[in-house]
Amino acid sequence: MAQFTSKDRQRIIDEYLAGTGRNMFVPSEFIDWLEINPHHEAYPWFFAKDDAEAAREYRIGLARQMASGLRIISKVQVPESKSVTVRVREYPAMVSPISGRKSGGGYEPFHPDDPAMVSELRKQGAQALRAWLNRYRGVMEGSGANLSQLEEIVDQIECSVMDAA
Repeated sequence: MAQFTSKDRQRIIDEYLAGTGRNMFVPSEFIDWLEINPHHEAYPWFFAKDDAEAAREYRIGLARQMASGLRIISKVQVPESKSVTVRVREYPAMVSPISGRKSGGGYEPFHPDDPAMVSELRKQGAQALRAWLNRYRGVMEGSGANLSQLEEIVDQIECSVMDAA
């Protein structure tokens, strides 16, 4: 099955809109149109699987949504002379490693003491923060926000993830 870039997806949707004379993308209408155009490059993306397989994947996606955003709280004790300092950090309960997603992936319990898992979560955090910056930069800077410190933080995280790899 093809992996379409955002440029490919934009082109496909623009071609669909131009070809059908629509000025608004309605997903259900696009699927109906694609279903009767089996030679279109995007057809396999939506119709390569039978309905039972597609329904199962949809349900797996729902299960992922259910787990998404859940947190575990981990208390880290750092001994300092005679007293103990407790730092509370919040982590997701489950993490979906990027490397396994193409083959169906899945979620793994997050362990804050596992350096590989911490590195994976840092990598995902940097990607999400970079995506947020790319999406909202214009409107934030347009309202006078200075995003340079946030940009530096993302750069630092990305560098530390690359160094750890």
